[in-house]
Amino acid sequence: MASDRIGGLQVLFTIRRNALSAFPKRCLHEPVVRLRAAGRPLALVTAPDAIGHMMITHADDYVRLPFGRRVLGPIVGKGLLVSEGETWRQQRRAMAPAFAPRNIPIMSAHIMRCTEASCERLAQSRGRPVNLLEEMQTLSLEIAATSLFSMEAATFGPQVRALVSEYMGTVGRLYLADVFLPEGTPTRMRRRRADFRKRWTQLIASIIEARHQSGTAGAPRDLFDLLAQAHGPDRQDLLADEVSTMIVAGHETTALTLFWMCTLLAKSPEWQGMLAEEATRHDLSVAGAGKSLPKLEIARAVVQETLRLYSPGFMAGRLAKRSHEVCGVEVPEGSIVLVPFWLIHRTPQWWPNPTAFDPSRFLNDADPARHTYLPFGVGRHVCIGAQLAMSEATLAIARLAQQFTLTMRDERPVLPVATLTTRPDHAPEFVLQPRAH
Repeated sequence: MASDRIGGLQVLFTIRRNALSAFPKRCLHEPVVRLRAAGRPLALVTAPDAIGHMMITHADDYVRLPFGRRVLGPIVGKGLLVSEGETWRQQRRAMAPAFAPRNIPIMSAHIMRCTEASCERLAQSRGRPVNLLEEMQTLSLEIAATSLFSMEAATFGPQVRALVSEYMGTVGRLYLADVFLPEGTPTRMRRRRADFRKRWTQLIASIIEARHQSGTAGAPRDLFDLLAQAHGPDRQDLLADEVSTMIVAGHETTALTLFWMCTLLAKSPEWQGMLAEEATRHDLSVAGAGKSLPKLEIARAVVQETLRLYSPGFMAGRLAKRSHEVCGVEVPEGSIVLVPFWLIHRTPQWWPNPTAFDPSRFLNDADPARHTYLPFGVGRHVCIGAQLAMSEATLAIARLAQQFTLTMRDERPVLPVATLTTRPDHAPEFVLQPRAH
């Protein structure tokens, strides 16, 4: 965390490098912290009542940050992650059937086929060090490819991973020019983003074309079928943007969640053992995973606690369309309002011993206080794929723990770096040994 002396401009500048060190310590105790950034009002909101005010009660008075669209636009276009108002409502309604609970059993089979393949690859290590970050990225992209397109990720996986990695390290970062320069101002970064956008859309178009050519009548419906039906033949441009959103959101966030889980479990043999014992009691085959999913209580709690500590989406931002008093603090019209989930998940008032990995917080039907647990956001823009993401992470980590014992090869701390998502500062080596049953 930053010193309480940090100014608003420093907050925005630090977010570009690592948002986890951008917020002053008093955010843990003050519901709304007001700063100024080059003359613009900036509000940092961490109290549950303030979050409810902004995201739910007065949601129409707060819109997504324009500079967020500049940063995300190159990779998601006009998809659900950046749309607003009636456009967003239409997109959300169109996509909702694809993520209905009734589709989870179908998706579970896709998830387990890919996880089985990952376990086979990991078994080949035979005790040699492995890069689990890379393997979890491969696994999550394969799940996205099969559940979205019913295609093998090998046909386009390397290209997707290369472009996503390029985006995260370059044009996907926030720059002060994004905040303070008017929309459309010519900049070097704008040209770089336009170039990236061109290459990315060409790749997505080639993937969609390959999917159209490989589709067969009577085949099990996947997410692409549902999305294509929802958008219709006249909105192929928007379909491509939603496909981009699903690939990026599903691939990047799930890979990081799985990686951070492996890191936490490697340091917690007790919880790793409890997870493995639960997993051995249930059928995690391709055919049986869907029915076993609701019974994996420990696995789900491990996922939930990992998301508390290392949410891939670490912050939300809004622009105040009109002035409001929030928890006794005036938030002027035009304010940039930031909600740091990372800090909320570490506030001692809501989470005793907040830095400890303790999945028991989520066992026995324990529910966090309202608006204190926000890994998938809150309000109308809550993640549409949250249930699918939870199912994917729960099944995958249970299956991995069922077969392997995880340890880390060295003691160098793995530090989180939050720019667009919460990534590790390096990829540590893990050792996987067959688990004795």
